[in-house]
Amino acid sequence: MILQLFNNCIMTENKRNNTLNDDDRQYLEMMQENIERMAGNSANSKTWMVTIVSAMLALQCAIDVLHGWILLGLLPIFLFWFLDVYYLHLERGMRNRETAFINMFRSNHFEGYEEALYNFKPYKIKKKDLTEEAVQMGFVATDDRWLSISVVLFYVITIVTVVLIYVALS
Repeated sequence: MILQLFNNCIMTENKRNNTLNDDDRQYLEMMQENIERMAGNSANSKTWMVTIVSAMLALQCAIDVLHGWILLGLLPIFLFWFLDVYYLHLERGMRNRETAFINMFRSNHFEGYEEALYNFKPYKIKKKDLTEEAVQMGFVATDDRWLSISVVLFYVITIVTVVLIYVALS
């Protein structure tokens, strides 16, 4: 009962002053930590992919019998490409969730405040469902990471490199 009364006071204060209280700040900090973790995981997937593919290529170049198996180096490239895109997808969804929470304060519209404060599910928006109004509010599509320039350029260059090494060794 006291907790509910306290929450109502906080809600009234937030509505009146349009300011963030400690719970709101802590929520946003946790969201930022999740976003940073997803971005770090995306970078780590690229690092691990380069390490594994390099090791496979070095091993296959050193052992004459394995020259035909050099194209197996493409398998980790595609697996890590998928993993990288997955983490970027989650990162974008978490950014959308954070943007929705911040927009709640900007618009002074506090319906669903309690659910939003404890919600850490990524807010996924398909590119076809993204409206101009949503873009102006700061939302971004989460399903278009497969063909983003940073992802495609990195992985296509790696695939071309593996294929060129295969051709050079054949």
